Amino acid sequence: RGTVARCAEMLWLATVLLLLVVQGVGAVKREDFKTCEQAAFCNRHREFAKNVTTGHASGKTKAAYAVVEGSVRMEQHKLTATVQNEDEVPLALEVTFMASGIMRVRMQEEKPLVARFDDTQKYVLRNEGVALEYADGAALHYATERTGGGLTHVVSYKGNTTFSMRMTERPWTVAMTVDGRTAVQLNTRGLFRFEHLRARPEGDAPAGEWEEQFRTWTDTKPRGPEAFGLDIGFTGCEHVYGIPEHSSPLSLRTTRGGKGAYDQPYRLYNLDVFEYEIDNPMALYGS
Repeated sequence: RGTVARCAEMLWLATVLLLLVVQGVGAVKREDFKTCEQAAFCNRHREFAKNVTTGHASGKTKAAYAVVEGSVRMEQHKLTATVQNEDEVPLALEVTFMASGIMRVRMQEEKPLVARFDDTQKYVLRNEGVALEYADGAALHYATERTGGGLTHVVSYKGNTTFSMRMTERPWTVAMTVDGRTAVQLNTRGLFRFEHLRARPEGDAPAGEWEEQFRTWTDTKPRGPEAFGLDIGFTGCEHVYGIPEHSSPLSLRTTRGGKGAYDQPYRLYNLDVFEYEIDNPMALYGS
């Protein structure tokens, strides 16, 4: 009887623990998290991407970014250029080449309305040029080709590794090859979109651009919308891995819905939330 009693007690405890786990899983307060449909920037970029992909983009809805003619400069380990979309503000492009084969691409307004916060040199790239060694400028070869009626800028490097970058002017695209094989492509689908800082115009503005509400919170945007989007292609790859701290498979899934896919984007917020659901792109504690 003692053994039976102990087994019954253990079974009861296990049942209670299981119920607590189930209750814990069900404790995720979904109403505290915005969906893409409830976030103005996500709506804008998804709609823009859909229009470009389906060929319905035209006029202001199509972001045809191009390199401004004559703006490309190559100095030592860095290529710079001005990129612009029709009558939008000009953007400063900076491509830095590292000895390890890393190519770092940065873009922001040439003359922002206010200075953007940028402490990468202080916290992220403190050893840039030392531990993060630049490519030897003497080993970098820069050339310009005319292809398809437009200019293509090519930077090649043979050092610790062999790589090259090809940048077209119209439209602006970047492709990186490693040992002769294309590895990464930027904006080849034309999905790059940069929302620059701006002063509020007179009259009505599209919903969510200058202010949006969620439950009891109001998010004001005194300098307007500031999101940006970009398509990145990994040539020849069937799986893309990354974005840790999510309770989802390491091989990232598409976020456009369908069988075995998500219908919400991966969240990269740093949250103070410990409840989460299994197999979900929502952000976790400390992600």
